[in-house]
Amino acid sequence: MENGTFDSLFTSGKLQMLKILLPCLPADKRGGLAVFIRMQELLYTIQYVQSSGNEVKMDPPPKGDALYDALLPYCDPGMEKQILQMRQTMQQFEQLKDTMEMAQMMQDLMKGEDDGSMDVG
Repeated sequence: MENGTFDSLFTSGKLQMLKILLPCLPADKRGGLAVFIRMQELLYTIQYVQSSGNEVKMDPPPKGDALYDALLPYCDPGMEKQILQMRQTMQQFEQLKDTMEMAQMMQDLMKGEDDGSMDVG
């Protein structure tokens, strides 16, 4: 089986169709089908993990801002605030890292001039 997202690995097309049809049922009939769908997903997951030797191959995780963007839709307001603060902190660290690298390059350049080792064009 190919790599994929968690949901795509542990479900089937038939179960996805049932999920789409679920809202079409009368409200008093949805509970039973919802439980059936979840049970089938659990059985499908167990079967997949057993057949794959417990190795679950997935798409690479999102990085940087894409990771935060992927998390935000699932956050309550308090968690969203924390995620946004983490994003801002990581951006500040990246800026600081860039600044430190620039300062190191400038320091190395100045040290080279002091040593007289700079070639004059």
